[in-house]
Amino acid sequence: MKLPIILSAILTVAATVAVIFVANQSFDLTDKTTIVVYIVTALGGLVSAVFVVYGYFVNLSVFKESQKPKLLLQVHNDRRILEETSENVHQTVLHYANFSQNECRGLNLELSLVRDSEVIKIPRLFSNSMNMGPNDSRARDFPTLVYFRENGIPEAVIKSLDKYKLRASYSYTLMGEEVSSHYDYAWNPEREWWGIV
Repeated sequence: MKLPIILSAILTVAATVAVIFVANQSFDLTDKTTIVVYIVTALGGLVSAVFVVYGYFVNLSVFKESQKPKLLLQVHNDRRILEETSENVHQTVLHYANFSQNECRGLNLELSLVRDSEVIKIPRLFSNSMNMGPNDSRARDFPTLVYFRENGIPEAVIKSLDKYKLRASYSYTLMGEEVSSHYDYAWNPEREWWGIV
């Protein structure tokens, strides 16, 4: 609300300067009065326009916010028995949900390993773009270290996984604006467990 008040104050000061300038000219009283009335009328119109435009942008912002889906993205831990080897391995479980009444179109989900400026995307977990309906809840899980090895994550990275963060992120576009967020998790090699950073 400060912006329209500041603009209105600037316009009022400019109008006051204009009125003082006109008052100091050698016009007759009728001409001075006419010009001052025009200045005051123009000031009123400009101040009204400032508040109308500001109100429009506030309403547009509120409308855009009301159309945003409320997304939840969480990484959980689990353990499973691998059928091939009967080995008990750590399982990464990604829960994602839309808790709003608004559909989320063009949702992109991504898991990556991040260290300083290095980003290693974990491939083939999600389709490039998906839609999530209102109150939709899903999960995607995979055997952590096995999946990493089978999908091109270097062995050196896997052996020093605690030096990296697992970044779970989402993005989508709504009314021309890109909305994105991410959450980071750290690997505990002793417990084989992701903990939120």
